[in-house]
Amino acid sequence: MNPRILLLIEERELRDWLRHHLEILAPEANVSHMPAAQFVAGVQTRNMLELDLIVLALSCADSLAVADDGLDLLRIALGAPLCPPVVVLAEGGNELSAVQAMRAGAADYLPRTLLNAQRLADSLHLALRAPRRLPPVAHGARRGRRRLDAWALDLPQYSLLHKLGDSARAVVYLAYSAILGRNVALKISKPESDECQEFAREYTAISALQHPAVVDIYDYGFHEGREFIAMEYFPCGDLKTRLQQPMTVTESLQFAQRICAALEVVHGAGLVHRDLKPPNVMLRQDGSIVLIDFGLAKQLEQAHLNSLAGVLRGSPYYMSPEQAQGLPLDARSDLYSTGVILYEMLTGNKPYLGATAVEVMQQHVNGPRPALPPACAELEPLLDRLMARDRDERFAHAAEVREALGGALARVNSLPESADDGAVTLQ
Repeated sequence: MNPRILLLIEERELRDWLRHHLEILAPEANVSHMPAAQFVAGVQTRNMLELDLIVLALSCADSLAVADDGLDLLRIALGAPLCPPVVVLAEGGNELSAVQAMRAGAADYLPRTLLNAQRLADSLHLALRAPRRLPPVAHGARRGRRRLDAWALDLPQYSLLHKLGDSARAVVYLAYSAILGRNVALKISKPESDECQEFAREYTAISALQHPAVVDIYDYGFHEGREFIAMEYFPCGDLKTRLQQPMTVTESLQFAQRICAALEVVHGAGLVHRDLKPPNVMLRQDGSIVLIDFGLAKQLEQAHLNSLAGVLRGSPYYMSPEQAQGLPLDARSDLYSTGVILYEMLTGNKPYLGATAVEVMQQHVNGPRPALPPACAELEPLLDRLMARDRDERFAHAAEVREALGGALARVNSLPESADDGAVTLQ
């Protein structure tokens, strides 16, 4: 295949950079350029079947108060019959710009500030395999596709296999991607959900974090008025499932170390996860872990902002005291959640329980932390620092926690082989 790619990019420096990378990524491609005005003038008469992909650069508005969101050229291109996939390179804009672009029908939305060769390669690879925009299909015209429940969405490129889980806002399915040729975890918003920023935020956050410790995202878009995200599927399950079986002290410390290593990546990118809990820690066959569900992730400088005034988001069982009180968050808030997870791995129980979410959150703020079992009592100072109510008394960085966990592991490994059975005091 010799893909035919049209560049609608006025900025010469960006256009040359893109051409250079296309020569490397797709040396057989036929790449052409056209001024935007010329494209618009002939868009209705142009034979779109002559193109396999359009890449266009847009200057998007940073504020909802601006009437022109900068997406007019995208809408004009996508309005043409049989338009090929369109990838947007966005200057400016924000999460809502990404939502609007994907809702309009863009194959991908790449912020210029996050653009690199690997991100471009991944985007173009998927876009070139995406279907053309077809005329609207009459309601009920599709037959025979499997709908698992009332929340299922008939996405043409995915075959739903079974439900993996759901929440108040979304359902996650195991699905087969015809484009990728493998199974994916497909998250679809529920019909009544009006919270679109969470999906957009997750897409933006994960796209910026290309690392083995962070889930891969394959696709994001809108269909029939609902959002969807296709992500890496983990057949080994999550840490919540693993916690159904007892863990040794060594295993608990090792898992905590891997979580901290992943948080180093997240925090290093200027993000706070804000919803760290065992169901969001996935396991691979090699024993490594992967963080998922970045729907609540925030930039550090914006981590004090809630999606809705007066609404607290996150799991009350793993929520830091400052998050329970609606205070500004920082990386140490995720470290507190790591401490709660470590406590649960060591003991098999959550540190705080209650009849209501409010009761649990109040205990994070005011209640005494239950002591560790005698077998691991010497880890108390480590837990005290991780779960300190005053964040200034916690570890400052995930790397610092990982180093402390390494010291604890060294002490465990220095014990006789039979000692680490969950019933011996650390020396």
